[in-house]
Amino acid sequence: MPPRRVDLKTGTDCNCNCVFCVIGDQLFQGERPLGDCVQELELSRETCDDVVFTGAEVTIRPDFLDLVRAAKKLGYRRIQIQTNGRMLAYPEFARKAVAAGANEFSPSIHGHEAKLHDGLVRAPGSFEQIVQSIRNLKALGQRVITNTVVTRQNARHLPAIARMLVDLKVDQFQIAFPHPTGHAATYFDVVVPRVSDVDAFIHEALAVGVRAGVPCMAEAMPYCRMTGFERHVAELFIPPTEIVYDGFVVPDYARDRMDRGKTRFEGCAPCRWEPVCEGPWRGYPERMGSEEFVPVAGPRVVDARLLLDDRFGLLGTPASRFAELEAATAPWVAVVFYAEEGSPACAIELAGLSAAEADLAARGIAVVPVCGMDRRDLAEAYSAWREGPLRSTYVLDSERRIAHVVTDVDVHGHAGQIGDVVGRLTAPPRPLAKRPDLVLIRSKDGRREPMLPAEVAHLAELEP
Repeated sequence: MPPRRVDLKTGTDCNCNCVFCVIGDQLFQGERPLGDCVQELELSRETCDDVVFTGAEVTIRPDFLDLVRAAKKLGYRRIQIQTNGRMLAYPEFARKAVAAGANEFSPSIHGHEAKLHDGLVRAPGSFEQIVQSIRNLKALGQRVITNTVVTRQNARHLPAIARMLVDLKVDQFQIAFPHPTGHAATYFDVVVPRVSDVDAFIHEALAVGVRAGVPCMAEAMPYCRMTGFERHVAELFIPPTEIVYDGFVVPDYARDRMDRGKTRFEGCAPCRWEPVCEGPWRGYPERMGSEEFVPVAGPRVVDARLLLDDRFGLLGTPASRFAELEAATAPWVAVVFYAEEGSPACAIELAGLSAAEADLAARGIAVVPVCGMDRRDLAEAYSAWREGPLRSTYVLDSERRIAHVVTDVDVHGHAGQIGDVVGRLTAPPRPLAKRPDLVLIRSKDGRREPMLPAEVAHLAELEP
């Protein structure tokens, strides 16, 4: 599990005024006091190892360096600065930010030339500044991961932007479909493109990164519009995140996106990606409709992380037969590859499975353990061998096709993992209705208490 991070909103002041800014209607209302921000850092340190500072623009705070130093003192492992890059164009300021403790930077760049970028952020000279900031940060040995919001104006230039970012030697780049709140809602008709009009440009830009060996991804693009680039869906890589703003906490950003921020449609039900796809931002189909989003045929995907494993292609393929499998009559079979007889971890795993045998059988699941070390031929047939046996489990359906591969086996709770997989494989489509906000009030002593629906209505626009 990746380290958990806190996304700390530090205020609303900015030295740009982007036409797609998600808090555009709340800009220039001031910064949160340093003491309040530090207290938030102290409280979130109990649950988070990383922090990302977001604003509007955090680097223009007079106490920016003090804020970063506070995070470093508290022991945050990764301290990311989300920024428009303008202040970091000054070499001395960039050096001070790094010396204070910042060790990852996420500048937003939206064009391959000044006219395009400056026009979108409505700040003359900002393109030259952000390019210089990237150069400064790379010269300081810093990790730079950029973000580019796709608009009607820059969509066809995305491949050129990608080539520029590769030349600048960024460590990662992301293309984000605009979230239609704030300015992006106000200027929707002139800023927000149709997904089907820009997905080819997004794919071409991602291909630039792939060829150059630069990690790249696209955010808020449903899987049905990412065919051939499914491994580059950004939501696969967003770490567990809590969002903190002025004493309010969204404790699970992923759940918030799935239940409230984004949406799906009735036609999504038969799609192979339905269990994991977040769909587009909720405001998009309200203006554009949903006809672009067409279900994709194929075996259901119940854990998108499997996309990043080379065994993803096994889904839907017939499982290699062997005697113990042939003897199993349950509708579902879990072929459990464990490393070797007698090892402590394997003993714990097998004991847990044995104890849960009756409960799994009641759910129509049979467990067939296989020692990878003793049955190398079978482990290789299932791609469960990489210079040695891989601890992994293959869940087979009634036709004995591979329905899922558990690659991150929890030896202490593997029976529960298997039951959960079958539960997800047999679950009905997820509800389409927007669910209530999950927002907590964090008191001065660190306690978190649920907010009533009426208390969170005003937070609807405060998206990360």
